[in-house]
This record gives sequence, C-alpha cells and structure tokens, in this order.
Amino acid sequence: MCFYIVFNLGCVEPFEGAVDSFEDVLVVNAIITNQVKRQEINLTRSYPFEEEEVPLERNAIVRVSGSDGSSYLFEETEPGLYKSIQEFGAQMNVEYTLNIETENGRVYQSTAMQLPVSSTTIDEVSIERTFNNEGIEGIAINVDSFDPSGASQYYRHDYIETFKIIAPLWSPFDAVFVIEGINQYEIPVILREQEERTCYGTNKSGNINVLSTRGFVEDRLEDYNVRFINRDDYVLTHRYSILVQQYVLAPETFAYYDTLKGLTQSSTTVFSEDQPGFLAGNIFSLTDDEENVAGYFEVSALDEQRFFFNWEDYFPGEDLPPYIIPCSFFKPSSSGTIGERDLVNIIRQGTMRFYDFNTNPQPGEGEYIMVLPECGDCTVLGSNIIPDFWVE
Repeated sequence: MCFYIVFNLGCVEPFEGAVDSFEDVLVVNAIITNQVKRQEINLTRSYPFEEEEVPLERNAIVRVSGSDGSSYLFEETEPGLYKSIQEFGAQMNVEYTLNIETENGRVYQSTAMQLPVSSTTIDEVSIERTFNNEGIEGIAINVDSFDPSGASQYYRHDYIETFKIIAPLWSPFDAVFVIEGINQYEIPVILREQEERTCYGTNKSGNINVLSTRGFVEDRLEDYNVRFINRDDYVLTHRYSILVQQYVLAPETFAYYDTLKGLTQSSTTVFSEDQPGFLAGNIFSLTDDEENVAGYFEVSALDEQRFFFNWEDYFPGEDLPPYIIPCSFFKPSSSGTIGERDLVNIIRQGTMRFYDFNTNPQPGEGEYIMVLPECGDCTVLGSNIIPDFWVE
C-alpha cells in the first residue's frame, strides 16, 4: 500500500489518498546565505516514481524581501534555476521572506527566516588515508570547527567534488557516418573536433549530513567526517578537488533536515523516489491553503574551503583505482547490406567510438577497432571545459 505522510517539524499527520494517486506539487530548494553573491533558488515539480526526468518550473516570478525594506528579484538563468539579479548576503537581525508566483498565476510565500549567527568558520579541512568502520581503506575528508561563543550549535555539511577524467582508450581520430547505400557505405576517419581525452567530472553530496553540538562541552567539531572515498573509486585516479561547505542553521531548519534525514539516508531531495512520505516545509500557498508545497526556504551562515590532491600524494607507487567500467576492444563486422552492417550502425548511432584501424581483420571483423564511449570519449562522463578554480 502506498501513502503520503506530512511531517510538520514535530507533528506527524497521515495524508490519505488513492493508492495509485499522484499529487503534482511545487518543489522549492532555496538557500540564502551570508555570502555576498548571486543567491540561487531551484524550482521543480514532483513527479511519478516511474519517471526519471525531473520537471522544471519555468517562467516564475521569484523575489526575496527583507524586513529592513530590501527586495531582491531573481531571474531564470537556466530552466528551473533562478539567480538574484544583484549580489547580496543575508544580514543579522533581518527577516527574509521568499515569494513565488508561477506561470499559471499561483502564489506562494515562505515563513520569515533570519540568520542564526553572523558567520561560521571552518578551521581546517584535513585529508587522511584511513579505514572506515566497515574496514574499507580510502580517503577520509574531515572538518575542524569551533565557535567560542557557543551560538552555532546546529550544523549541516555539504560538498562538491571535482575530479579529472582521462579516457584510457582515447584516439585523436574519429569515425563519422556520411552515407550508406545498398552495396556501399562511407564512414571516413577524421581528426576529432573537440577535446575528448581529458575532462572534469562533478558530484554533489548525496546524503543529509547534519549535527548538533547541543549538550557538548564546547561548540566544537573535531575530525568530523564529511566524505569518505573508497580507494577503488575512480574519482581518485588522477587529480581530485573537494569544496567543503559548512552551514550554521536556525533550530527550525535543523529540525527540518533532521526529519528529512530520518525519512531517507540516500537523498537530499524533498520529493524523491525513495522517500516514503511527504515532508512539509516552511513554504505555503497563498492561492489555495489546501495545496501542499514541498521544500524549504533556508537562511544560513556559510563558510567553505577547497582542497586539492593527487592519487600519488596518498598512494605513492600503488596501482590506480579501476576505471568506471571495464574497457575492451571491439571489431564489429562491416559486411552485409544497407541497415545490416554492425560497424555502420554503431557509428551512426554513436554507441561506440573509433580507436584504431584493424589492419589485419579476421573473418567476421570490420576494418575499425571500436571502444565503448566511456573508454574513448571523456565527455560522456564530464565536461571538457577546465573549471575556473582548477589548479594543477
């Protein structure tokens, strides 16, 4: 039996609906921090569990208003992503309210929120080769932090990791489909038109990492683990960078994330395929007070630090981690007539990449040696644009 549960930061109330019903709700991911920058807000819609693509909320009017009279309009810079037109940072003792009007005229508003502290500081990000509780060897990324005033108490840690990818079976040449006839075909080999050997992959933290120091002797974090990477994870193969983000939360924001963490340990989204209930946040509809809205408007203090390291820094002279997939050579047949030639179909459909010429083809083999896209084209796994922050 399927059902939703509405969690309202303390009370639990069952929400009854048809077993096979689906509720289309607005999903808001909004975090305003004390950093002076273009603040970001993501708007999406809920979606049936069997669907994979998240529907984006387009063409909304988004504004954040402060109790000091300030007002910040947001513009849609890409589908579903709204950025403040001007840079700003949340100020102490100012209450901020999020206002949204969707394209269909529905209006939403958040509870007024304010910064819990003026700032937070990560004292140190440390990197250690170690074993986790399951006896797996890898890299632990830990944080030290201390608030001598004892005012912080409620923390959330996120990270964004970026890593270099080098396609192991890359070739400077590519085979392109031109034409195929009944008795002939044309798939010339040309120089590749873009960088496809070295790329940069990016992952964001996938778990809700919250901690309260209430009850601690001091408002201090020591060697607090925010990321553990198995030594066999291919993200460590070459050069790796992590941006560690520390948020100090308001008590009610901490309660929201702590409840969400209890719902699922594998997602940071408020409406995901593995979440067994519906979590109500601090955003509500002004158009229909019976309408459910998912998500949360957060105003938090943020500090962040970036760290770089190479595989050789912690595993000198040791074998590299296995690549993300096993890589092999394929020599698909080019025999047959129109529509039946494996080599032509593979190149036309883009399911493999050219590696080399098959100079001595055996029976059933074609004239090209091919590899899987992940093995010969790094853009399948990441971006070929060097990040602005990247240093070697």
